[in-house]
Amino acid sequence: MAKFIVSLTFVLAIGAAPAAAQGVASDTDFRGVTSIKVAASPLSIESVDCNIDGGLLSRDLDKQFAADGLAIGASPDVVAVMTVLSTRERGSGSCTSAIMLGAYKKASFFDDQAEWLRTGYVVVWQSGLIFSSPANAHLGLARESLARLARTMLRDWRNANNPTKPSASQ
Repeated sequence: MAKFIVSLTFVLAIGAAPAAAQGVASDTDFRGVTSIKVAASPLSIESVDCNIDGGLLSRDLDKQFAADGLAIGASPDVVAVMTVLSTRERGSGSCTSAIMLGAYKKASFFDDQAEWLRTGYVVVWQSGLIFSSPANAHLGLARESLARLARTMLRDWRNANNPTKPSASQ
């Protein structure tokens, strides 16, 4: 059984190597991505009560991407979506939020069951963080957390595209 697994792994690795070596763009990674549209999910009442400002966070993300060489575009072909889910404790007023950042590419595929072409989004990159603080400090932590997520995403984008320009966020 062990020989079969090793052999199958070797065959799969050989088959995958030519596409990766050629740097062929894929629907499931950042290769070939030169611009991205930034969008924010609607904020809940609790997020607003915790002083989260979706517009400010979106502008921060725009600036961070642009500074690192990832152009901000209007095309919906590649989208970065920021989501913040928050709760606020009634007694102390402290807030806890989960902030998530995801990058998605539009892809078309043939649906065998429906027998026609469909278009949707595939996940290219996704991550999140959880943080807690008093409401008056919560926006600052949200901005720091989003910047941290964006730095990680941009590192993966750079690695996939090997740009010649050094990163502004390093």
